[in-house]
Amino acid sequence: MKSIFANSLLTLTLAGSAHATLLVNGDFEDAQLSGTRWGVFNAIPGWQTTLGSGIEIQRNTIVSAQSGNQYVELDSYSNSALTQGIQTNAGQTYLLSFFYLPRTNNGGNDNGLAVYWDIFDGDFGNFDPSHQAFSINNMTRSQMPGWTEYSVELTGTGGLTALSFAGTGLNNSLGAFIDNVSLTAVPEPMSLALIGVGLAGMISLRKRATREATEKSSR
Repeated sequence: MKSIFANSLLTLTLAGSAHATLLVNGDFEDAQLSGTRWGVFNAIPGWQTTLGSGIEIQRNTIVSAQSGNQYVELDSYSNSALTQGIQTNAGQTYLLSFFYLPRTNNGGNDNGLAVYWDIFDGDFGNFDPSHQAFSINNMTRSQMPGWTEYSVELTGTGGLTALSFAGTGLNNSLGAFIDNVSLTAVPEPMSLALIGVGLAGMISLRKRATREATEKSSR
C-alpha cells in the first residue's frame, strides 16, 4: 500500500509540473501603474517591448480583466509587440493559451493579433519578431463581446526561444486586448502513462478501503 501511495504522489507531481506555466507575469498583474488606470512601458516584469511604442497595461479601464485586474492592449500609440524569452527543449511540444478580446468594431483588421515563436539570443534591443505561428484577423467587438480563450501548440527550438504577441492592422491606438497567458510543456507519452497508473492506483485503494469498511460494519 505504501508503494502505491508513493507512485501516486509521484505521478500527480509530474502532472502538476506539466501544467505549470513557464512564463513570468503571464497575467500582467506585476506591472506597477502607480495609481493610474493605464500606462505604456518599455518593459514590465517578464516582458520587453520589441516592436512599436511600448507595452500598454490597463487596469479594468475599457473592460474588466479576464484574470486579476490588469491586461494588455497591443496597439498603444501604435501597433506594438511584447516578448518573453523561455528556455525550451528541442522537439518538445508546448501548449500556449491566452485570452483575447477585440476592442473596436472597426474594419481593416483593427483588432488583429499575431503570435511569434523565434529562436532568440537574448538581445531584446535588436530583436524583431518574424516567425509567425498564429494570428487572429478581422474580429470585431460585436462578433466577440467577451474574453475568448485560444490554444496553440508550439515546438521547442532548443535553448532560448522568444514568445511574442503583436498588434496588427490599423495604427490608431485602439486594438486587441490579451490577458492570462500561459505556456506549458505537454507531457510525453510515458509521463501520461505514469499519471494513468497513479490515478488507477488511487482509485483501487479507495475501493479497497470502502470494501474493508463495509465488511467491518457488517460483522
